[in-house]
Amino acid sequence: MAIKLQSLYEAINNQFDVILHTNSFYDKEVTWIHTVEQGEFSHLLHGDELIFNSGLNFTSQDWLKEFLKSLKDAHASGLIISVKSRPAFSQEIIDYCNEIQLPLFSTSWDTPFIDIMRIFSEILLKNEHRETSLAAALKNAIYYPENEDSYLNPLESNGFFRDMNYTVLIISCHTYDSDSGNSYLEQLEKKIRYFMSKGIVYEEGKHLIVLFAGESVNDISQKLYDVCQNNSDVYVGIGTTVSQLTDIHRSYETAFTAYQLTKTALPKNFLEYDKLGVYKLLADIHNQSLTTDFLNSTLGPILDYDAVHHTDYLHILEVYFDHDCSIIHTADALYCHKNTLSYKLNKIKELLDYDILTNENRTNIMLSFYILRLEKRSI
Repeated sequence: MAIKLQSLYEAINNQFDVILHTNSFYDKEVTWIHTVEQGEFSHLLHGDELIFNSGLNFTSQDWLKEFLKSLKDAHASGLIISVKSRPAFSQEIIDYCNEIQLPLFSTSWDTPFIDIMRIFSEILLKNEHRETSLAAALKNAIYYPENEDSYLNPLESNGFFRDMNYTVLIISCHTYDSDSGNSYLEQLEKKIRYFMSKGIVYEEGKHLIVLFAGESVNDISQKLYDVCQNNSDVYVGIGTTVSQLTDIHRSYETAFTAYQLTKTALPKNFLEYDKLGVYKLLADIHNQSLTTDFLNSTLGPILDYDAVHHTDYLHILEVYFDHDCSIIHTADALYCHKNTLSYKLNKIKELLDYDILTNENRTNIMLSFYILRLEKRSI
């Protein structure tokens, strides 16, 4: 669980002789702290660590630049190095750190590293405990909303108030699943935490469950657009916004519906529940026999005929309706002659035995296609 560098620096700024020499980059996230003396060992870092160095090997600006390069390659969050005297860094070094956005701090040789590291460790461990507790509380709010004692107190004590806007998202990118985890999903989580003003993120079943607090859906969508929309392997379902802490489960349920539709019914990988139109109504119909009867009464003869004769009349009818019942546009889409299409449409009308172009029948046919797409949902 990461914490912003600013929080760490503020905790020791008035106690110890630690000076920042570069631009702040206080939004850099720190997952842990490590002592690294030589650049050769930087490849052992996991990323997002704040590095401490005794300065014993700091013999030249060239050595320091090579060391900084190794930290950059390891995705370190910053460097605190002990120096004998100040100024210790050339302008070239400071400019380089600003260029790669790596905060560079110095301390004097008599500054007690061990005390600073202990303070940072305590802060990071407390933050990890807090994040774990919040994730557990959010799960309870989603799956056991009636058991308010299991989530109201931990959420409210951390600033998630009862009367506040809450929106849940579900995100996946299964293309990047591996035996060692999903590095892309981890990167997404870091990016979301970075731009999230207030919220909770946890991983569940190779999906990210995200709760945004106090933000509108439009703001959330805008923030996520560049992160997720540029990768067609990332699927995002955004739930409806609720205004009560006890209604978070409703936002999750609608996010789940939107997420399912990204994978089948709708050709998009980024869906907001509130923009699903008729799919919102159909997705909440849980009576399977009702939808089955409706399908059979509307498209049953074509479904049966295609199954027996291996024809594609259902597909032809769907394309026809997708092109506003235009013979010319449908023929172009199916790469066939309009006379051939007219023949097949007449066969479809004969099988259905009703006028497919009346308002009522057109509505029933379109609803049937929506239902068929919904039946393909999976997670």
